Amino acid sequence: MRQILMLMCGVAMISSVVFADDTTETCAGGVGIVMTGAVTGHKYCFRAVGMTWWNAVSWCDAQGRRLVELRDCACGNTISDCAGNKCPDLTGVSSGWWTWVMNSPSNSTSSTLNVNTGKFNNGMNRSTESGALCY
Repeated sequence: MRQILMLMCGVAMISSVVFADDTTETCAGGVGIVMTGAVTGHKYCFRAVGMTWWNAVSWCDAQGRRLVELRDCACGNTISDCAGNKCPDLTGVSSGWWTWVMNSPSNSTSSTLNVNTGKFNNGMNRSTESGALCY
């Protein structure tokens, strides 16, 4: 009995050490990664899987959220409102992923945003694959 108790304590201690380094916060049932806005501190849910603009909108909707919009950038309502065409709230929050933005220049194109540099890329065909970032 004593040996079993010692074994159980040892396993519990090892398990706590293994999980102590896992600091990545997840969302959407564990398939998304939480990104915290650099300016606002808002918690976004990001899915680093290539999907079309329509799929990204649907995925965010399924989480009870919406696809990120320009107004979420903490600089204005249009890309030109943001200094250097960058989104300050989503600059440096991850390492280089591109994500769809809800606002679109036309019915067939939309903008994408790099969550490392904060830069926008306009006029992307909505059938192209990019990640989804939900507000």
